Amino acid sequence: MEEKQSLEIVEAPKKFGGAQPGAGRPRGSLSKLSAKDILESLENTLGIPFHLQLALNYQQAVYGDDPHLRAKYDQFLLNKVIADKVDITSLGQSIAPTILLDHREIDE
Repeated sequence: MEEKQSLEIVEAPKKFGGAQPGAGRPRGSLSKLSAKDILESLENTLGIPFHLQLALNYQQAVYGDDPHLRAKYDQFLLNKVIADKVDITSLGQSIAPTILLDHREIDE
């Protein structure tokens, strides 16, 4: 009896994820809308810089005695201040104190 071998090509199962042909923005294209464009448009429309308008809105929330809106502004401003802080280290070492704990068991 003669055995015939088939020359079937078995494809590997497709995997999910990774780069897909034709996906995403074409190379070299710019974002459709930048933060700079948004801030410039707001400044042109309002007639004052956005950071000044933000301060005026916060003032209105404080004077208007709106605790919820004021809390949102406070949280926003604190997040911005904290996000912009500079990491203070000494030669790459943290200046925060290191706490060493004694892991010995206590005899009763």
